[in-house]
Amino acid sequence: MKLISQNPERYSKQGSSWVISASKTVTPIKLPIGVPLSNLKPLILADGIIVKVGESYLCSITTLNLIKQSNNPHYDIVQNGAVKVKDKEVIVGKTIKIIELKLANLTAIMDERDVLNKNAGAVDVVYGGETQLVEGVPKGLIDQINYTLNEESKRPKDEYSIFDFYTMVDFKNNEKASHYKITPLLVQTQQADTIFDPAKLREYLIEVADKLKLLEIDFNLIQDVFYEAKLPNNPNTYTETKQASQDTDTNINHTVRRYNRTTVGFVDNVLNRIK
Repeated sequence: MKLISQNPERYSKQGSSWVISASKTVTPIKLPIGVPLSNLKPLILADGIIVKVGESYLCSITTLNLIKQSNNPHYDIVQNGAVKVKDKEVIVGKTIKIIELKLANLTAIMDERDVLNKNAGAVDVVYGGETQLVEGVPKGLIDQINYTLNEESKRPKDEYSIFDFYTMVDFKNNEKASHYKITPLLVQTQQADTIFDPAKLREYLIEVADKLKLLEIDFNLIQDVFYEAKLPNNPNTYTETKQASQDTDTNINHTVRRYNRTTVGFVDNVLNRIK
């Protein structure tokens, strides 16, 4: 880090003014001391920069200490007056840059992402702005700022709840998923070696048709999620907390088509009349 020249012979304070003396033979210049920021919080790791989040100004502890210790009007967040140099006005101070994270814009982005997240089967996502507060600032935003501005910081983990498609088909633990298992039906309606039983065949076809009807309902439900971002009421979910990785999918022109399956059951005709 570059050391800041304090130069006490050149810079001093008198009351509410900076006094700048170029030399003993030149009349000193007096400039107003800028009004310091009142909501400066040492919550980020990057040095030499300020991030405005809402009404808070975030900086590193190193930057905060340098500001407090500085006796140089040029090294400051705020403006300490201006001087005329030839035909230009040169601002003194404001050398520590402030970047602003606009929370209103962030909220709009979150609202847009909510629909896209549902298309991916994500029922709920914990955004950085919704995390636990640290001195009035969401910790998730602090972590993201650190990841963006500090090369040693790791990417923060994302937390999201996903529609549990696994439970939907788990016939061992979900009684509503029994239509995903056909073994009992095969045993129940198995034909004898030398005798053809039309009633068993009819029972088998009807049961298979009923299962297919339920499978097609599930199929359309899955399409509702991925194509229409429509989730069922009170869906079963599970929560993931993991670090996002770079998307390696090179197909940027995805082709998506929706195919609606009907849920018509087995048409019982001839077999219904066999006794």
